[in-house]
Amino acid sequence: MLLKIESQFVDIMVDVNPEFKEDVRFENGKKVLYVQILKALYGMIESALLWYELYSTVLKEEGFEINKIDKCIAQKYIDGKPCTIGWYVDDNIVGHMDTEVITGLLSRIEAKFPGLTIQRGKKLDFLGINLEFRDDGKLLMDTIEYLSVMVKEFEDEIGKTLNRTYTTPGSNWLFKVREDSPKLSQDKADMMLKYIMKVAWAMKRTRPDLEPTNSFLMTRVHEPNKDDWHKLMRLMSFIKGTLNDKRIIGADSLHKMLTMVDSAHAVHKDMRGNTGGLISFGTGVVDTKSTKQKMNTRSSTETEHVGTSNYMPKNIYFEMLMGELGYKLKNYIAKDNESEIKLLKNGRDSCTWNSKHIAIKYFWVTDRIKNGDIEVVYCPTEEMLADFMSKPVQGSLFKNFRAALMGWTHMGKLYQGYNDLEERVGNKEKDTRNDIGKVDKSVTPQASRIAESKRSTYAEAVKKHNERIMKGINEHSSLKRNNPFLYHLTKLI
Repeated sequence: MLLKIESQFVDIMVDVNPEFKEDVRFENGKKVLYVQILKALYGMIESALLWYELYSTVLKEEGFEINKIDKCIAQKYIDGKPCTIGWYVDDNIVGHMDTEVITGLLSRIEAKFPGLTIQRGKKLDFLGINLEFRDDGKLLMDTIEYLSVMVKEFEDEIGKTLNRTYTTPGSNWLFKVREDSPKLSQDKADMMLKYIMKVAWAMKRTRPDLEPTNSFLMTRVHEPNKDDWHKLMRLMSFIKGTLNDKRIIGADSLHKMLTMVDSAHAVHKDMRGNTGGLISFGTGVVDTKSTKQKMNTRSSTETEHVGTSNYMPKNIYFEMLMGELGYKLKNYIAKDNESEIKLLKNGRDSCTWNSKHIAIKYFWVTDRIKNGDIEVVYCPTEEMLADFMSKPVQGSLFKNFRAALMGWTHMGKLYQGYNDLEERVGNKEKDTRNDIGKVDKSVTPQASRIAESKRSTYAEAVKKHNERIMKGINEHSSLKRNNPFLYHLTKLI
């Protein structure tokens, strides 16, 4: 097979193989190079690096600055507004308030890289994902076509149609492993691995509701059994019944970010916990994680603390990325375990006999909190969206959580304390919260009501404690006065 290389790609090939220089020809004024293909070129690290260096150099010549946190994002202010480019190999997405600016930029890039395929408008197909930029500022995402083809291919391979309807992708006993279940044949195990990987591609892009189930099945691909196969069948049936569901992402403000982390204690067969985490700017989520913990823990508090430490690097990444793009964040983390909140705020000072053994490496978040980089807030368990990622929730809880996760309902509708979070104005323009995200001063958030209740309870406890102390002092004085012998005896005791 012959491969025809043109224009700038000829220079890249010559850089990699200098001996090809004498074979370069010109056709219609363009450099061309014909080479015989002996093996696949795609995926070569050196050629990918050379392409990156070439393309990033072109963008720098256009005045763009490469993002220090994500090297595949470049930004430049044009007419006082940011023009941002993001790319994956040679697939690019460009945004600016003025379409004429984009037109001029595309023409200059195409002059250096002829033959570009360009899509314009609010509806785009980018890397197999259908994107729709709505007028209300929200982004609609789906991989309907990809999932439809996947389900049809799965049905053809197993030789039957998926007719059963499930309301959740995983059962309540998802994490339970039946050791007595027969092992799958190698062919069926390979088929299971293939479709779990296919689902994984979609779940990280448009279907975060599939992640808890599929992430668990990913831990079972080495020795899958018949019970695991039934769990995959249920997952595929759920996908078939929800093929047309789309994900929505929106931001009330680019200065406020909420991270939720929750961990389920000893839910796996080896008694390890499962961590779920997510990040939201108000509508839907921008990142999710559902993963089995890599160590055993002694209590639910320790499980929560380990989970928080494992997920928070994602939070720090987004904070640094947004800061590099020009947005100073007010960074919140919501937790439903009050004992862990004390550990997060106070570090080892809040450790008891049951938590003194926790390694110091899990207290790095405390340093961030004390520096004011992160603020910890309480979230009731029934409003903790990360609970969706830590265990296979069912019933109405699954329905409510899934609606918030997919962006169909606003975060403030699920987590009542969301609208009460303090807004920090950074070095950007005015607050961009929409009508859904505005604070309703007439309603006391549930988190505030709970906190007020706890303050009252604490005050009453202190009052009773003081009364007991005064009573003891009075009794002590009376005993010393009326019976000196007994008084000295009690001191000895």
